[in-house]
Amino acid sequence: MMLEVTDRTGNAIRGRLFADAVNRDGRTRLDNLYHSVPFHISKPYWNGSVLLLQVASPTAGLFSGDQLTSQVQIKENAALMFTNQGASRVHPRTGADAVLNQTFHVSEGGWLEIYPELIIPHRGASLVQSTVVHVAQGGRAFLAEMLAPGRTASGEAYAYEKLDWRFRLIHKDRPLVIERAEITPETIPWMFARPPHWENIYYGCVWIVAPETGSLTADDFQELENLSDTQRLIGVTRLSPEAIAVKVIADSSIPLRRALTAIRDCMSAALPFLTTNPRKL
Repeated sequence: MMLEVTDRTGNAIRGRLFADAVNRDGRTRLDNLYHSVPFHISKPYWNGSVLLLQVASPTAGLFSGDQLTSQVQIKENAALMFTNQGASRVHPRTGADAVLNQTFHVSEGGWLEIYPELIIPHRGASLVQSTVVHVAQGGRAFLAEMLAPGRTASGEAYAYEKLDWRFRLIHKDRPLVIERAEITPETIPWMFARPPHWENIYYGCVWIVAPETGSLTADDFQELENLSDTQRLIGVTRLSPEAIAVKVIADSSIPLRRALTAIRDCMSAALPFLTTNPRKL
């Protein structure tokens, strides 16, 4: 492991994280790992089938002008769960946007689960987040994301300046999903139209790529959508013979978290790696 010195530009920081997950004698290990503040790596945990990698931040969150870059590769027959321990807070913009660029590569026989905590944009925050995931033929991935409307307990719902949310999913070297949402005060009213009696919208999404999804039927999709109730709504879309998307909206963070947990539970019969415990405090 190599620890890099963080680049500083004024009060902003440029942090980087690079890691390879490799299979050695049937056990996943980290190779070529190095990182710089604000990335902090807790001790990886091997549960017998999946290596759990938790990324923590010693700072209070992302500030204006911060630039974070991460690149993670899942080598052949390696299995990694990539998560963080706490919410990602985005503070008000005082100059340049905060920027988060993350790239993941999953090789044949590899497994990647991304299971992050909420992104919470503060009043006046401006974030550009770009996520690119490459999944090779025979690779598998479960990619989750969660977004809060803001610091709702402080009366800051939808008070951020901008979220430029970019996502690309490439499967077998072909683009499968290209999604971009530029969320601003002008677009929020129609992008987050609330059901009756909901005060806020908490958003979640799961992208699942695996050969096993090809055997899912309309009844299986209905089982996932039946997880909906008065506090959360869930919809499922087939993207390709080996990929599906599950979108979730909820009226608060607890129903959203429970929905993602329930989705993991439902899919764990087909994808046993989803039984991995994220081991969050």
